[in-house]
Amino acid sequence: MEPLTLFAIVTAVVLAAVIVIDWKGRRFQMDKEYLSLKVLGVIPAVMFVFIILLNGTKVNGAIGVVYHLIILAIIARLKAPSWAKAAGYGWIALDVACGIMTLCNVPDATAFPVRLGGHVLCGIWITVVCMFCRDRLLKYLGFFIASWLAVFSFFGGVLDMSLLAVPGVLVVVWLALLGWRYKI
Repeated sequence: MEPLTLFAIVTAVVLAAVIVIDWKGRRFQMDKEYLSLKVLGVIPAVMFVFIILLNGTKVNGAIGVVYHLIILAIIARLKAPSWAKAAGYGWIALDVACGIMTLCNVPDATAFPVRLGGHVLCGIWITVVCMFCRDRLLKYLGFFIASWLAVFSFFGGVLDMSLLAVPGVLVVVWLALLGWRYKI
C-alpha cells in the first residue's frame, strides 16, 4: 500500500474514533477513571505480543510508540511524588521520540543513546512507585527491572543490546500485574 494512502486511512480512522468518543456530547472529567488499572496494565502486554510478532517492521515501530503512550495513563494513576512522575513522563517522551526517529530512518547510533537516557528516567519512576507499593512481588520485580534498565544505560555503549530483552519482557509482566496486585 502506498504511504500516502495508508496515511489517509489511519488519519480517517483516528478522526472517526475521536468523533465517536465525543459524540454523546458529555464532557470528560479529569478525575474520572475511564479505564481500570487492570485494563491499562493488560493493553501494553497485548501490544507487546504484536511488537514481537512484527519485529523489524514499520508497523512494529508504530505499535511501540502507541504502547508507550498507553503507559502515560498508568504513570498518572500510580502513587509517586510529582518529580518521580515527571521522570516517568520523561521516559515516555524520550522513548516516543526514539520510536518516531526509528520510523523516520534515523540511525540507531543517534536514537539508541537517547533511548538509554530515557531508561534512566524509567528506572527512577519504577523505583519510586515500588517504594510506595505494598505488594512484595511488584515491589521487588520493579526494583530488579529499574536497576537493570538504569545501570544498563551507563554501559549500553559496550554491552550487547539483546540484554535489554530481559527488562523489556519483565516490564510488560510488571505492568500487567499492577492491575491485579497494586496496593498502596
